[in-house]
Amino acid sequence: MFSCLDASIVSTALVSVSVELQNYHDTPWVVLAYLLTYMSFAVGFSKLSDVYGRKNILAVAWLLFTLGSVWCGIARRMGELIAGRAVQGVGGSGLYSLAQVCLLEQGPSRPEVVGALVGITLSVSFILGPLLGGVLAEWNWRGIFCIPFGALAVLGIYALWPEERRNRYDATTALAKMDFLGNFLLAAASILLVFGMQEAGSLVWSWSSPVIVCSLVIAGVCWVLLVAWEYYLFHWPSSSQKIEPIFPVHLARDRVYLSCLLTTLLQGLPYLTLTTKLPEYLQLLHADTALTAGTHLAPMLGSCAAGSFLGGALSKHRNRTAPTAVAGGVLQALGNGMALAPLLGCTAVYGLGVGLGFAACTMVAATQARGGGLAAAQGAVAQARVFGGALGMAAGTILLDGRLRAAEVGPAGLAGGPELERVERSLMAVLALPEGARREVMLLLAVVAGVGLLVSLGMYKSKPGRVVEAMEHHKELAGRQGGRGDVELSSVSSVRSLVR
Repeated sequence: MFSCLDASIVSTALVSVSVELQNYHDTPWVVLAYLLTYMSFAVGFSKLSDVYGRKNILAVAWLLFTLGSVWCGIARRMGELIAGRAVQGVGGSGLYSLAQVCLLEQGPSRPEVVGALVGITLSVSFILGPLLGGVLAEWNWRGIFCIPFGALAVLGIYALWPEERRNRYDATTALAKMDFLGNFLLAAASILLVFGMQEAGSLVWSWSSPVIVCSLVIAGVCWVLLVAWEYYLFHWPSSSQKIEPIFPVHLARDRVYLSCLLTTLLQGLPYLTLTTKLPEYLQLLHADTALTAGTHLAPMLGSCAAGSFLGGALSKHRNRTAPTAVAGGVLQALGNGMALAPLLGCTAVYGLGVGLGFAACTMVAATQARGGGLAAAQGAVAQARVFGGALGMAAGTILLDGRLRAAEVGPAGLAGGPELERVERSLMAVLALPEGARREVMLLLAVVAGVGLLVSLGMYKSKPGRVVEAMEHHKELAGRQGGRGDVELSSVSSVRSLVR
């Protein structure tokens, strides 16, 4: 819950953070640093827990999360805060992935009960995040990061955790299975691409500067190397037979799965942009308090949780994932289109579509994957969602900058006027400029949602397998393998897919 809560609680406090630290153009990195490290370390935590035990690695994740929280709470400069958020993201990725595994191991054996527990947790974190962030921001935003639950959680883990079974692999064997190079290339490619887009878009550097050019070129090289490396692991396993690839290469030619993956990425792009930028817009342009801005965000996140429940229920007896994904795409496009007018109620429509889409895509990944490839299939979907959100923030920055330069600033401003100086210091200053810039961003999000709707049509299949049968199959595989490893993580992700 805390890993999900921390991803949304900051959104309503960004304005307060930027004002106190007197640094505006780096504010998006408070969110991006958390998300990029969150995305990069989830698979690694699951693998390490196979070696050193769930209890120990979960405790390490809590310690890292708490350390990052304290670091953020005592930060005096924006760079220190961003570094603390990166540490928080590492710990949060462990909490997110291991909580799924541990719930299935230590929780009730009935899938519907597990699904209900996860759904309630997500609903609470989604709805409370922006509200709690608004309350704490009006008091002291540093209270957001100094949540005193980490120490209590670690004590509870060691005091109450039942006896763990013996690990299936020794340390050498299990660590040899980890795709360290693949994880590194994925993290480097994602971080450098987002860095180049965000920093150039916010006018920290020009697009032609060596820093931006090198970042984008190296990111492109890393993406190519990642594809080549994963392809090599799949087609020539004899030379690297111990390493388990992070991407399911065998699904690269599966139309349904690729449509699911691309749809997830396109859904993540507007979702994070709205979650972070809507509160800023309300506070800067409408002079709302942080709490009021968080209240406006709650309908979207609450309906997202409701959509997750509904998406799972629709496919309980018969696989309706493709129609669910298409319906979610329609609602997302409609919600973003309505947002072109000053209607905050449209966010609830959009949130319902997001919940339906997230649930459908996760279930499609579970039904299309086979055997031990399910963990990688689910992991790729989760990473695509976060990566799409990071790209969305960077794309919004680029669009606002271009809109201002083309229509709002003019030649005098480009020569170095005071208005351009505001823009160079802050994306949020751009948000406070004329309404046309905001409308163009919302139009971009509506177009992206429309493209996602078209892509989701590729998930239709004449005879789709039943989701419940896929869950039972993966649970059976996990039982045969001693309840450990990637397949177990996959089965938990499949259970969670019924509520997400």
